[in-house]
Amino acid sequence: MAGALKRNPRRGLSPPAQEQTRDRKERSGPVLEHSYRSSKIDEIEHVVSTQITPHKLVPLSRDRSVDSAFHFHGAKNLAVFDIRYGSRIAVEFEHYEAGDLLGFVMANEGTGRVRLDREEFGISQSEGVMITSGPRETLQYAEDCETRVLLMNRSRIAEYCAKLLGREVGKPVDFQAHFSLESASGQSWLRLTQYVASELQEPHSMLKLLPAAQQQLEQTLITSLLLAHRHTYSDALLKPQSPAAPFYVKRAEAFIEAHFSEPLSLADIAAQAGVSARSLQNGFQSFRGMTPMAFLRLVRLRRAQEALLRADPACTTVTEIAISCGFGHMGEFASLYRRTFGETPKQALGKTVYR
Repeated sequence: MAGALKRNPRRGLSPPAQEQTRDRKERSGPVLEHSYRSSKIDEIEHVVSTQITPHKLVPLSRDRSVDSAFHFHGAKNLAVFDIRYGSRIAVEFEHYEAGDLLGFVMANEGTGRVRLDREEFGISQSEGVMITSGPRETLQYAEDCETRVLLMNRSRIAEYCAKLLGREVGKPVDFQAHFSLESASGQSWLRLTQYVASELQEPHSMLKLLPAAQQQLEQTLITSLLLAHRHTYSDALLKPQSPAAPFYVKRAEAFIEAHFSEPLSLADIAAQAGVSARSLQNGFQSFRGMTPMAFLRLVRLRRAQEALLRADPACTTVTEIAISCGFGHMGEFASLYRRTFGETPKQALGKTVYR
């Protein structure tokens, strides 16, 4: 469900004031919770559009009435929401760009369909869909369909993937859309998602009291996803690990980390590493899966992301941060940043909560 990728759990619901609708909002530690029921299609559309992302509900029968229920439980980097409409209905989303979140969608009950551009996938208790970004999306509900959407932080997924690989990842971690839940790995993933959902919904769960417990469960969930479902780095994760990188690769990495903002060339880096440029290229390709200059670019992007998320938008511009991180061409920087993190530098700066 693409809408899940733009939800803002800090923003409260603004439901209509009809008597038959009720909204409950409460905080239990770091976990935010919302529950909402409605028998009117316009009301549930408004609530979910406000809490998740703008969309349009289109009845697939003449009867416009619904028996809807929406339940949200989540924290900053990990959340679950369940939704049902009690009617044959289509949920239409426009083209979007995923920000920090990735969504896994399945059906707790009944069946539904997800259409991503020209591809269509079923959702049920035995198959789900991974949603990242891209095409126009439509989700169709049968009368008995209730979906569950699990939200995870895309940057954290890339971070844990890098730890498992023992190196930086140069491209986004993109998952195959269709997710079979009938295989052994799919069943393991399903049991884990059910456990996560039950813990987030449990009033006295340790997740609501201890951020460290939340982080540990998030790490377990992401590691399971990376090993259970096909993605950009599946082959690299599952193949036998390479020997440790030679000293000159590590020396070059240390030099790049210390001087990333400077106008470095391949020759500069090779000289500091004490090997020829060709040897350094071969070493990086063999042990890091990228060139030294690609590694430099990735370090600059990571540092720029950190700076954007720390900065005060009223006092700092994207251009200033880009230049301070070694980027000289703003168009190229914006394009690289968007391709790597799934959002523009301006969007990252705009959502800053600075201290």
